[in-house]
Amino acid sequence: MKKLLSFLFFTLILSNVSVYSQTKYKNKNLTVDERVADLLSQMTLEEKVAQMRIFHANLGIGIDAKNNLLLPVEIQKRLAFGIAGIKNPGEPFSPEQSAKLNNQLQEYIIKNNRFGIPALFITESYNGIDAHGCTRFARPMNMAATWNLDLVQKVYDVEGREARLRGLNMTHSPEADIARDPRFGRMSETFGEDTYLVTEMIVRAVKGLQGDTKGLSATHIGAVTKHFAGYAQVAGGKNFASIEISPRTLIDEIFPPFQAAIQRANTLGIMASHGDINGVASHASPYLLTEMLRNKWNFLGYTVSDSNDINRLHSFMNVAETAEDAVRMALMAGMDVDLYSEIAYSLLPEMVKKEPELIKQIDVAAGRVLRTKFILGLFENPYSDAKKAKEFTRNDAAIKLAEEADLESIILLKNNNNTLPLSKNNTQKIALVGPLLTKTTKDAFASVAGSAVTFVTEKGFELTNKANDVPQLTSEAESREGIKKIVETAKSSDKIVLFVGGDEFTSKEAFFRNALGDRDNIDPVGLQDELLLELKKTGKPIIIVLKHRRTLSINTFAANAEAIVDCWELSEFGDKSIANILFGNVCPSAKLPVT
Repeated sequence: MKKLLSFLFFTLILSNVSVYSQTKYKNKNLTVDERVADLLSQMTLEEKVAQMRIFHANLGIGIDAKNNLLLPVEIQKRLAFGIAGIKNPGEPFSPEQSAKLNNQLQEYIIKNNRFGIPALFITESYNGIDAHGCTRFARPMNMAATWNLDLVQKVYDVEGREARLRGLNMTHSPEADIARDPRFGRMSETFGEDTYLVTEMIVRAVKGLQGDTKGLSATHIGAVTKHFAGYAQVAGGKNFASIEISPRTLIDEIFPPFQAAIQRANTLGIMASHGDINGVASHASPYLLTEMLRNKWNFLGYTVSDSNDINRLHSFMNVAETAEDAVRMALMAGMDVDLYSEIAYSLLPEMVKKEPELIKQIDVAAGRVLRTKFILGLFENPYSDAKKAKEFTRNDAAIKLAEEADLESIILLKNNNNTLPLSKNNTQKIALVGPLLTKTTKDAFASVAGSAVTFVTEKGFELTNKANDVPQLTSEAESREGIKKIVETAKSSDKIVLFVGGDEFTSKEAFFRNALGDRDNIDPVGLQDELLLELKKTGKPIIIVLKHRRTLSINTFAANAEAIVDCWELSEFGDKSIANILFGNVCPSAKLPVT
């Protein structure tokens, strides 16, 4: 009897040890490294590779009229072994709906993989969180123009909170690129041309998004600082072009913002650059991804490819003879996560059959992603509060902050003969005109100016046909008809406020189809110079409101306008802020962050 009891007791002990071993990674009292090691030791190859891939929610993830999750069979197949993350889930929906969608999606993922590993839900944040219903802040270049580090951290703190409440965990932002070539379409996504300014802005942006690291486990999201490295230095300002940088420039000017993001702000992720540096593709560069990030700077987070760029080592850059060669180059260089591609890291399970030595690097990469999920507290608290998402997002404090950032980012470039500020006390008629006029501009100006001032408006023409993929410039004939309408409207006014420059269609991320994103000419597009010269003939004082996403050559504007305010791209409340500046309620204080 004693032998039987001893045997049963011993069996029970072994059973408990086995159960403990299987669930050890769920013990939040253990270190993150211990939890990662335990979980990895139990995972299959397919499960590890799944932690190295991200796909986009636009493949079919949504909700129905009753806020129930819609998950196509194809998506369910993709989630069979779990997933590193999903990009932009819930983006088109309200914060409350997004939270409900993401809670259901997260629950499905957790319940349908063996270890209950949650997914990272990922966004971007150039004008605030890139999702419906979030506060729309000004562009990063506007933030740089404020030269106000505390303000920048406050803005990104709000972004981090709004994102987490709607069920998001990471953002592919901010950009630590140094932008000095205005032909490059993504100029305004950066904090400018100066290494010191960009470095300080990046540190504050990352700290804001991540809640100064302390908020990562519950209230904030992780930052993926990008594009490592030299992305905005592409030849000719052309996206995907080669990059030539001297070692001294690379180390002294390009690297510091990334190093600071890692060592001072603890960024959780780094995204590689589309381009190559001095002939070596960034996605296949051991120097960048291992020697600098890991060995020199002790970066512990994960690296992620830019969109489809691992496969592009083969299909576009031609530095790999096959898709498998591209995978091997990227993995061994230190690239942890494959963004979007279906012919990159998806090939690893088959490749390992012939190359078992790849498993070691797969363990490292998958482990870095798991580490991030533990740091974000997703194993303990993977869900968000839909009610709080509705209450907090775009609240009064966030709106006030967006307006404050706008007012601090508007730059006074010219003011001849005390044209500004405009008077609110004199009875006068002001013409608000030009292709960058919005539907709400008149109401915004009227709310600031008071009853003595009346406004007439005429947009005249659009700069482009607003095609998202390959926008086309408005024809000269149509533009000239618009100019006639503008001039006719302006003739009856006392002063003219002219809204010109560029927009999201004339300056953006360019691809391979000759879109307007990158340009070989930085003059204002279309007939905007001609518009100004025609208005000059009316003899009315002209105040230019310059809205844009890249530095423009404004020789004609500068020579013919009485006053110019440079606004880059402001928040959703930008026109009201412009009015407050023009009517003297606020003194413009911003300074140029780029030449």
